[in-house]
Formats: sequence, C-alpha cells, structure tokens
Amino acid sequence: LVQHTFGWPLDTMTYGGSFLYHQKPNKVLIGFVVGLDYQNPYISPYQEFQRFKHHPAVKKHLEGGQCIEYGARVINEGGFPAIPKLTFPGGALIGCSAGFL
Repeated sequence: LVQHTFGWPLDTMTYGGSFLYHQKPNKVLIGFVVGLDYQNPYISPYQEFQRFKHHPAVKKHLEGGQCIEYGARVINEGGFPAIPKLTFPGGALIGCSAGFL
C-alpha cells in the first residue's frame, strides 16, 4: 500500500502533506511534511502529525505497532533556482545537502 496526501490536517494556507508506505514483512513507514513558510505562528508541525496519525484511515495501520526509528528533515523547495552552488575548493554538496530530495 502506498498513500500520498496533501492538505488535511493542515489549513488551506499551509503547504504540506504526508506519506504512508507498507514494507515487508510487517512495517509501516510514515511521514508528514509541513512547508516552513507557514503563516500561522501557532502551528505545531508535531501536533499536526499527531492529528494525522489519529485519523481512522491512518490509525488502523499503526495500532499495535511500535516505533523502531524516527527522524526529521528540512526539505528545501524552490526548484532549480533554489539549488546552491554545488562545488567549492576541496568539496562538493551532494544529495539532500544540495537540495536534490
């Protein structure tokens, strides 16, 4: 099963969405994205993720499970113009650091 969503529980002025992937033998990968340009100063991405996980369509996939691992990441957006200079003397930016996620 693969689920991608956008919007709820976020308001219509906030960019974001979610993903839920099933992985063998019995794992679920779940994530929630909130654009960092949100205008509501009181929004809590963590609380919105909690609301999302309690939706009946999502909750049924998580009940009885345990968290094995977790992480957080900032995803830059803006397309090609947002990609930084990738090389510098003695190094290079690659992968997520370069904005290729």
